[in-house]
Amino acid sequence: MLINDLAIVLMCAAGVTLLFKRLKLPVFLGYLLSGFLVGPNLWTQSPVHDLKTIQALSELGVVFLMFSLGLEFDLRRLRAVLGPALLAIIFQTVLMLFIGSQAAPLLGWGVVQGLFLGSILAISSSMVTVAILKDLGRFQKPHAQLAVGVLILEDILAIALLVILSGVAVTGNLNWTAVGGVTFLICLFVVFFYFVGKLFAPRLLNALESHGNKELVTICVVALMLGLCYLAELWGLSVALGAFLAGSILSQSKLTEDIEHTTEPLRNIFCAVFFVSAGMLIDPETLYDNGLVIILLTLAMQPLKVISVWLGFFLTGQRTDTALRAATVKSQIGEFSFIIAALGQQLGVTDDSLMSIAVGVSVLSTGGSIILAKKADPLHAWLARRMPSGLSTVGEFYRNLLDHIGTRAERAILLKLIKRPLLQILLNFLLLNAFVLIAYVGNGQVKARVSDPSLAMGLGLAVWLAAGALSLPFITAMIRNLNATVMMVLDSLLSTGATRSFIRGRVRNIFNGIIVLAVSLLMGGFYLSAAAQYLPSGTALAGFLLLIVASALFFWKRIIRFNSQLEYLFMESFNQRVVDEESSRRESTLEEIEKRYPWPVAVEEITVPPGAMCCGTTLRGTALRPTTGASAVALARAGQVLYDIDPDEIIFPGDHWYVFGSNRQTQEARRLLTAAGSSPIISHAAPSLRIEKLYISRESKLVDETLASADLRQKHGVTVLGIQRGERRITSPASEEIIHASDVLYVIGEASAIQKLESAEG
Repeated sequence: MLINDLAIVLMCAAGVTLLFKRLKLPVFLGYLLSGFLVGPNLWTQSPVHDLKTIQALSELGVVFLMFSLGLEFDLRRLRAVLGPALLAIIFQTVLMLFIGSQAAPLLGWGVVQGLFLGSILAISSSMVTVAILKDLGRFQKPHAQLAVGVLILEDILAIALLVILSGVAVTGNLNWTAVGGVTFLICLFVVFFYFVGKLFAPRLLNALESHGNKELVTICVVALMLGLCYLAELWGLSVALGAFLAGSILSQSKLTEDIEHTTEPLRNIFCAVFFVSAGMLIDPETLYDNGLVIILLTLAMQPLKVISVWLGFFLTGQRTDTALRAATVKSQIGEFSFIIAALGQQLGVTDDSLMSIAVGVSVLSTGGSIILAKKADPLHAWLARRMPSGLSTVGEFYRNLLDHIGTRAERAILLKLIKRPLLQILLNFLLLNAFVLIAYVGNGQVKARVSDPSLAMGLGLAVWLAAGALSLPFITAMIRNLNATVMMVLDSLLSTGATRSFIRGRVRNIFNGIIVLAVSLLMGGFYLSAAAQYLPSGTALAGFLLLIVASALFFWKRIIRFNSQLEYLFMESFNQRVVDEESSRRESTLEEIEKRYPWPVAVEEITVPPGAMCCGTTLRGTALRPTTGASAVALARAGQVLYDIDPDEIIFPGDHWYVFGSNRQTQEARRLLTAAGSSPIISHAAPSLRIEKLYISRESKLVDETLASADLRQKHGVTVLGIQRGERRITSPASEEIIHASDVLYVIGEASAIQKLESAEG
């Protein structure tokens, strides 16, 4: 039965997809149409018999999509977009909840239904957003990083909303304690499994690489992904978060591209199943009954969503055009909205109309977001022309103010110094709590499964002692970083000469130690009281605390050494994967470019002989490019090299012209520039120019720079002749062309200049 249903779903999806490809429409809209065509709402008896199983399989589409996002998205870049994404999602969520609360009374609904409606409108579709970005070839653009940053936070928000809405549906009240609890739980899950994964994943990847078996790679990677999804469900979290975390753990490694290639077919299949299953929910009758509501909600939601997200980006200093591109591409609702609507039905607080409204708004807003994403640049230009000059001035002033504040903050040495130890304290605190939570759950499992009370008590004590032993390195790291923070703050506060001379040496160390001890006792007491319900009682608690104190007193140096080795192992594996990935990607990219996209071009040096027909005429007058197809890229004269050649530059005998083109084109140019003259004069003073391919790594300072802002000609003495970007070749790129990671630049210049540039790029 399942084989039959899956065959019908995929055959219908394949047929409609071919039609949509021919019409140059997004394929996921074809998948939605496929689901409607085979769904239960069009036929008296649907061709698909087991709808629940198909909908269960569709969840794998979200899982594989989030996994691929984790593989492709650099978490180090998430730090750069975290502030803008956080402010954008706050504005968006508040505004969408307001729309839901205002629309509910008009629909005859209560406060709870309005909260569900606002939550549905607040969550964008990860699958649709990523599909639009990839269809438009913008996934590596700066605004795509902003959009994906918001999507990641929205997945976390969706998990929190599911918990909040469940509580609201049962009690009728909003439980803020539950909100804080689920947020803290998400942080524990992400930090703990990311840390553990980064420690052990390199060994797994090295073992997989040594076998070189793609089947084994696929099985192990999918097992890891589904394992983290299962653990996320055990923690009461979303499988989407577990899948994304699995992808981020395996990212930036030698096997990243192999993993992408092996999992891509599975992702494509299950993403198709997801959209088809969503299309099955479309009920024409219910859509017709709520048609006006769907249209009005879409017209209200979509522009306000764009405005709120754009405002969040702009207020954090993003460029107006980049902010608008990122806001328009995610102005729809999608998969999590369906989950929230289904939750309302399961809890009995909403009816079928909410699901129909969610599907209708999703379809309309998806089409709208496609149009808005394609027209984002013309829309920005149109708005810029009609923007009042006073408002533009205020915006420019605000941007300058943010730049000034950022510059001042960068100069604040104390803030820069204590930032790292404070972050280390936070991360180690989360890791400590993860071990406590695991011990709490493990102790509960022991009590539930062991009938003998004395044996259960002994095993529970062993669990807590093991948790205490595993927590020691992280407690030690917290104390060390707290000591470093206090020391730096004291050095800054006690910076006057008289004070520094009084508090120094042993007195300074004692003073520092007293402060660290006081803060540790204060924070430790507060923590023990706050976490009392999760900590053991009686003998287990005493053993847990005594183990920590005794180990700290007698094995302090060994614990420090072990903690340092642990941190070094983590950073070494992380950094080594980055280096390996860039090295392998650079080599494979250049080899693939050479094989599949050879540039049949070269640079030829042509010396103009005395008596040549072209002497005394301008470059424009020779019609070099229209006649031969070759381009003059440099001129050497009297020991100087000119790269910015004026078309009205006069040609003199003895000039060394460097022309760029195919062999046939450069030979034609040679005949043109040396015609009717004697044999060429060889000048040993002429510099030697050559073309080289320059691979742009993710760490390159040129990434996201335009050719104009990179200013390679002035800084390095080279000129960019072309860019190879995947299968796309850009010849004579414009100055506003943005340089992307993994681009291959074709540059011309003197050998020494190119070598310096390659050294600078690593």
